[in-house]
Amino acid sequence: MTHRLPLSAGQLDIWFDEKLSGGTSAYNTAGYLDIRGPLDVEVFRAAVARLVVESECMRARFTEVDGEPGQVVEPLPDPGLRVLDLRGEADPERAGRDWVRADLDVPFALGDFPLFRLALLRVGDERAFFSLCIHHFLCDGYTQVVFWRRLGELYEALLAGRSVDDGRLPPLAELIAAEAAYGGSGQAERDRKFWDRRFTDAPELVSLSHRDGPRAQGFVRHSAVVPESTARLVRAIAVEAKVTWPTVVTAAMAAYTQRMTGVRDVLLTLPVTARVGARMRAIPGMVANTVPLRLAVGPATSRAGLLADTSREVTRVLRHQRHRVSRIRGAMGLRSDDRRPFGPLVNILPQETELKLGPCVMTVNNLSTGLVDDFEATVVDAPGGGLELHMSGNAGLYEDDEVAGHVTRFAAYLEEFVRVAPDAALSRVDFAGTDAVIGPVREDDHTGVVERVRAVAAATPDAVAVVDGSGPVTYGELVARANALSHELDAGLTAVLAEPGAGFVTAVLAALGAGGAYVPLDVRAPVARIAGLLADSGATHLVADPAHSALAAELAGAARVVVLDDAEDHELSPVSDAADDLAYVIFTSGSTGRPKGAMVHRGGLVNHLLAKVEDLGLTAADTVVQNAPVTFDVSVWQMLAPLVVGGRVRVVGAAGAADPDTLFGLAAAEGVTVLEVVPSLLRAALDAWDAAGGAVPLPGLRHLVVTGEVLPADLCARWFDRYPGLPLVNAYGPTECSDDVTHALITGPVAGPRAPIGRAVRNTRLHVLGDDLRPMPQGVPGELYVAGAGVGHGYLGDPGRTATTFLPDPFGGPGDRMYRTGDRVVRHADGQLEFLERRDSQVKIRGHRIELGEVEAAVRAVPGVGGGGGGGGAPPAGAQPQVGV
Repeated sequence: MTHRLPLSAGQLDIWFDEKLSGGTSAYNTAGYLDIRGPLDVEVFRAAVARLVVESECMRARFTEVDGEPGQVVEPLPDPGLRVLDLRGEADPERAGRDWVRADLDVPFALGDFPLFRLALLRVGDERAFFSLCIHHFLCDGYTQVVFWRRLGELYEALLAGRSVDDGRLPPLAELIAAEAAYGGSGQAERDRKFWDRRFTDAPELVSLSHRDGPRAQGFVRHSAVVPESTARLVRAIAVEAKVTWPTVVTAAMAAYTQRMTGVRDVLLTLPVTARVGARMRAIPGMVANTVPLRLAVGPATSRAGLLADTSREVTRVLRHQRHRVSRIRGAMGLRSDDRRPFGPLVNILPQETELKLGPCVMTVNNLSTGLVDDFEATVVDAPGGGLELHMSGNAGLYEDDEVAGHVTRFAAYLEEFVRVAPDAALSRVDFAGTDAVIGPVREDDHTGVVERVRAVAAATPDAVAVVDGSGPVTYGELVARANALSHELDAGLTAVLAEPGAGFVTAVLAALGAGGAYVPLDVRAPVARIAGLLADSGATHLVADPAHSALAAELAGAARVVVLDDAEDHELSPVSDAADDLAYVIFTSGSTGRPKGAMVHRGGLVNHLLAKVEDLGLTAADTVVQNAPVTFDVSVWQMLAPLVVGGRVRVVGAAGAADPDTLFGLAAAEGVTVLEVVPSLLRAALDAWDAAGGAVPLPGLRHLVVTGEVLPADLCARWFDRYPGLPLVNAYGPTECSDDVTHALITGPVAGPRAPIGRAVRNTRLHVLGDDLRPMPQGVPGELYVAGAGVGHGYLGDPGRTATTFLPDPFGGPGDRMYRTGDRVVRHADGQLEFLERRDSQVKIRGHRIELGEVEAAVRAVPGVGGGGGGGGAPPAGAQPQVGV
């Protein structure tokens, strides 16, 4: 007579998940025995049949009555063992392994009976694979230990003609009853209190993936064998530290996770048997649980300290392992539909790798322990004394090469982990690093911008250089006007307060021609901000266009005001143009409440202009739109790169620059060849074209450059749907490093959520580093540091901030520096970088860098707000955020 049993808590979790997903192969668990020796197939068949009789979980049929799930253990006279002879295959062993892996991918439905498949594959005269693929609903990973041990006992007894009753497996009802009894016990209440107190501060869940998005049902897996010499050290260190060898591996995984993510409050997911006592451990079934293992790990943590902490924490959580993971997650404030595990799952399988099967030897091979939500590392003893390392990643979060990289990398890391001195900092434990991302190396004559533009003017004086709302200006006129204005300036810093256009370009060339540098001011910014930036810059001259001459006179202070006009001087003055001389200062938002003046030298300026010339193929035939605000570093290349090759700059005013119809309409009407926009403006343009049912024809455009924000993949796809032959160039770079340091040429839709930012431009080195300034391997996120020709001089008048952001380059020569961007990136196998996130509170709005600290400082300075105290006073000069940002 059969009795209906309730489901265990673990089975209920799977039931709910399967009801939502509709049933897939995600919950298939599988392994196979590699049997060597004179196997008696009929005796083996009888042993398998007896195992199924004793293992009631295998004969459980899922039932649902009035929406209430349950299970009934039913007779199964024939367990359905398939015997396949693969000895005729060209490579029988490979054919057998391919067969068991393919079988793993065949799904079950919860209504199926039985929820397992058995096969014996003959791959040699004295060699066979026994495959068991079973739904996780029936049993957990620990159960397979019970299966294999009991199968060996049954085969030996049957082969010898002995009774098989000794050692019979207890009934499933005992396991269910034991779990039910726990639910109302004092231990259950103690466990609840332990876990409720454990995570009052809601730590961050940890993942080795840098992708967001839905998880897939399948997984990718790679394996490696840790050599016996390393495994011997693992065990020796365990003895020395008075811990178990699984503790050593778990601690190493925690340290590895910290290196991969930078997170110092590391969470791992620890699978536990949730069985107490020998009787429960003898019953196959599904009661296993997972619990979070929380470890504080940092570069200064020692191996000895981490081993002690790991052992203590494992012991502590194992005392409370029966409290269900769903309740732990609820106490942490996690939603029931949040599929993310606590962190990488570390599964140290407590099984003997080699077991006796009568006169045969069977080697246990694990294929899957069930659903892989994120990342799972499984470690078992390997034949010969080594350790088998299997790593699996959810196919929606990890590419195949990423998982393969983790396997290779962790194996190497474990080798270093066990060899480092016990008291040495974990920062000493390393894995194979990675080379810097290096752009093309160019040897240039460092000819300055002014000389290059003068050379173009000498060759083609009547060619159009700049077009703005007032009309065209030729190269001859531009150079003569800049030369005349330069006589009014000096080798100091010149502030420019003018609308974008030919006059602004004239002022820039004049400042450079006088041997000085320029600082742009935004004519639309609040007057207090303009005054503050002018004072902070220490500019000796203030050049203004006629429309802003009165404002310039009001704000000039100690600076001498020079008003732009069309005066020309064709007797060209000599130019002092050393590569290390200052070229310009652009103020960016500052976290302390005051903007930062980033100083760029002439060598960096020229290198960046030539990078644009090379990568965009700029020639005298090109027309480039200058639509960026003059206080935005992008404006520098837009107005100067075309001029150094004899091209044309088409200046668009602020109103037109913000209007996609105007901007793209002008590009179509005037044959613009290169246009640059922020992704948010591109999205607005595409939305408008979708609504109108058409698009602007762009027959002359060769490149659309996008910058200032993350470029989502969907924008790329939409662009190429309309303009399949028109490439995008995704540009990335900080103001402090002469603007763009990477370019990504994109010719079609991209995989993943966002487009890459590309490779390094000329004479630029990019390092992806961890918190200890050591290189992160390919595929592993780290912070981006920029070195090479573009790295600027630092922040104007702020040596303290300069010293914390512009660091000595440990990978360069004496005196070389690198700039810390604060951006987390990852380098892919093709050498391209992908931007992931900021490491601070800086945000981008329409391409503008905004430090929230500056906004907060401005708000607090308002009377009656924050520290203003009601009496208040004027906010500090330059503290107000830009209007409209």
